[in-house]
Amino acid sequence: MFPTIPTVGAGRVISNVQADTTATRTSPNMATLTRNAGDLLIFICVAYQTSVGTNAAFSGWTGGFTEFHDSATATTMAIGMAHKWSDGTETGTVAVTQAGTITGHAAMFIISIPAAHASTPPEAGGRASGTTSAADPTSLNPAGWDVEDTLWMAVSGSGEDALTGSYTGVAGAPANYSNYADTGMSADAIGAVEAGIGFRQIAAASEDAGAVTIDVASARNAAVLVAIRPIIALGDDPLTLLTRKAGRYGF
Repeated sequence: MFPTIPTVGAGRVISNVQADTTATRTSPNMATLTRNAGDLLIFICVAYQTSVGTNAAFSGWTGGFTEFHDSATATTMAIGMAHKWSDGTETGTVAVTQAGTITGHAAMFIISIPAAHASTPPEAGGRASGTTSAADPTSLNPAGWDVEDTLWMAVSGSGEDALTGSYTGVAGAPANYSNYADTGMSADAIGAVEAGIGFRQIAAASEDAGAVTIDVASARNAAVLVAIRPIIALGDDPLTLLTRKAGRYGF
């Protein structure tokens, strides 16, 4: 079974932007998020810049979220992601602390995904950065997975680094990716940020999404791939499936 592709229209993708340089990055309010007990929740924060590097840019995720990705460079973008399994009652905002000397704004998503594998966290990788060319993540092959009905998510971020020309931010997901959503731009200013996501469902052991559609003039950008494992994975035995379903659906 595929994880269900989340959409803005179904209330399963919510976003906001934060047009300041405070270290506390605060999510959109989850009261507007469609979620049920057992759904996979993913909190994404894309920031313009930090002085620290990969695995040091984000910490202190609140609301029971556990970090599974933290990548950054001093001249492109910082991307952090955390997950949790929903109890169906989440409301209010959650936050993450951005480390280092902070320059520029941030953009955030919270995503709710039904039918994800209940014991396998999402996996992210293939980080790529760009200034004069669009970020093109490398192939992601999740550790310990096989050919499964995986939901792949392309996460991208763009930051405005000059006021010459017309900054257009993130314009679209890679080819073959659908249900594109973006946060909108935080401002038209140096340090402004926009983030985007797109989805693809395909039974494959690995995925190479290709480049995002993004501004490469007066801008810097970064992109990362995320793999979400389906609730029914190849190799699951009948007892495991029954136990998982009983826990998820309450019978």
